[in-house]
Amino acid sequence: MPTDPPAPSGHAADSAMLAAIVETAGSVIIGLSPDHRIFAWNRAAEQLYQTSRDRAIGLDYVATFLVPEHQAAVAADIQQVLAGKRTLNFEDDSILPDGTRRTLIWNVSRVVDDVGLPIGIVATGQDITERKEAEERFRLVFENASDGLLISDASGVVDCNPAALEMLGLTDKSALVGRRPSEFSPERQPDGTLSDEKSRQLGALTLERGAYTFDWVHARRDGTELPVEVSVRHAMLGGRRVSVVAWRDQSRRRELERERAEVENRLSIAHKMEAVGQLAGGIAHDFNNLLATIRNSIELAAHDIPSDSPGATDLAVAVQGTESAARLTGQLLAFSRRQPRVTECIELGALVRNIVPLVRTSIPPDVALVVSTSDVEVCVTADRSQIEQVVLNLVLNARDAMPGGGTLTIGVSRDPVTGASMLTVSDTGIGMDDATRDRVFEPFFTTKSVGTGTGLGLAVVYGVVTQTGGTVRIDTAPGSGTRIEVALPPCAARTTGAAETPLATAPSSVTVLLVDDDDAVRSTTRRLLQRLKFTVREAADSAEALRLFDDERATLAVVLTDIRMPGMDGVQLATEIRSRVADFPIVFVSGYDAGGHESVTGLEDITLISKPFTAERLAATLQTAVGARRRSV
Repeated sequence: MPTDPPAPSGHAADSAMLAAIVETAGSVIIGLSPDHRIFAWNRAAEQLYQTSRDRAIGLDYVATFLVPEHQAAVAADIQQVLAGKRTLNFEDDSILPDGTRRTLIWNVSRVVDDVGLPIGIVATGQDITERKEAEERFRLVFENASDGLLISDASGVVDCNPAALEMLGLTDKSALVGRRPSEFSPERQPDGTLSDEKSRQLGALTLERGAYTFDWVHARRDGTELPVEVSVRHAMLGGRRVSVVAWRDQSRRRELERERAEVENRLSIAHKMEAVGQLAGGIAHDFNNLLATIRNSIELAAHDIPSDSPGATDLAVAVQGTESAARLTGQLLAFSRRQPRVTECIELGALVRNIVPLVRTSIPPDVALVVSTSDVEVCVTADRSQIEQVVLNLVLNARDAMPGGGTLTIGVSRDPVTGASMLTVSDTGIGMDDATRDRVFEPFFTTKSVGTGTGLGLAVVYGVVTQTGGTVRIDTAPGSGTRIEVALPPCAARTTGAAETPLATAPSSVTVLLVDDDDAVRSTTRRLLQRLKFTVREAADSAEALRLFDDERATLAVVLTDIRMPGMDGVQLATEIRSRVADFPIVFVSGYDAGGHESVTGLEDITLISKPFTAERLAATLQTAVGARRRSV
């Protein structure tokens, strides 16, 4: 009968078992002599280094399989191990026959002979290349992320990236590690809750949900507040629960939200002003026609009454009434962008200094006036009368905000960054809350008692400034006064306004073709012109005016026409006349707007006067128009 082979002895069995373990191990196991020669090389080593055991035995491992920059460190470590040190978790980079690099982590022990003398080392290594690459990718993300990243546990912050430190104004991790993030917060959050209390509430909620995102306000080292969006997620690290936290700076978002709210507020104001402007424009023409008729009639009546009679005084008061009514209409048209504008390059400092005497008479003795203008010229392109109105409206608004006295400051400067020409008016008065500030530029909105304010002052300021291409900014708080900054586009150089033509009686040879569809306006204007010694031909519409022009062209000196008329308007009439005689003198009259004639080729030189007008202004404008043609002939 066959018999089983004899069992190996105990020592032989142990050796076989050890050889099998080494050979089948997933880790690289190599043996090196003191001169780095390979005497042991397992299957994992063959696979990693792409070299069979037969070829590997006897090779200098350090010189053959290590990258040059690690060879000296590994050779030194081998000598230390031979001297009795045991190396754990030693990392180096190997280079394979195909040129690829792999990172290994080694545990190294020495091998001794029967008498205890070192005869070599045994090194067990694991390929950690993928792990190292993953760690490096994580490190790159962690260190270079723009969001603040933190890892924390029950003891506080464990680690953080540079962005988190920068957000808090810190420079070293030691200032944050070991502390709770809520320690870097103001006493209370925006909702009024104590920061420490709210932090615990949110921590409990995050623990319950596993992840949570919320808004928070931190405090930088200099005390300024830092709004952040906080995202927290719980995870396990080394057998303990940790929180992975991301901070996203919301400062820019808050700034954009404020800017958007400001734009929306401006747009809302613009829509409201446009609606009122349409209403104002709809009635302005007819209203100013009525004012023109009234004023013309008053001037005609005043001419026939002795200047020292009681009636003359009454008529003078009536004229002042028409002027006040015209100013009110002008305010409506100013913020509705329908007011005729005469632009010029104005030195803002000089304008403010010239208006100061009038300002002083408008403010009470208990209000101190401080005027600060730049040493250099600060010029703007604008309508002089409208800018004067802006200054006066801002001053009167500031005055009314200081019923108990205070300081009113007017400043003129140039913005060093934008180059804009700046007009600032500030007071030390009662200030405004947010609700009032948001509505302050709305037409007809006023905080004054009934009968003491129209609600047009700041609305007019807003309309004039935006029409000029500028912006208005208001800074105010209850009890802290108000500062209004007006930024206007600058002009390169100041120009001198043309001298006003002195009033003179026109020779009867100057014949005016008067065109207006309003019978009362046309009648009173004709009588004024005749009183001024002009010869007048009149027409009720453009078609009749063209027939008269064609029939009596030789005797006509100038055409005076309303702009807004049914059928063919004044601009179209002027175009027809200039197509017949290119330089024929024309003067526009309007109670509503400029008609857009400035952009019409061939009509750019035509002057416009607004209803109601004075006899002096009417005569001077007509004589200037006639004189300009005569000088060019």
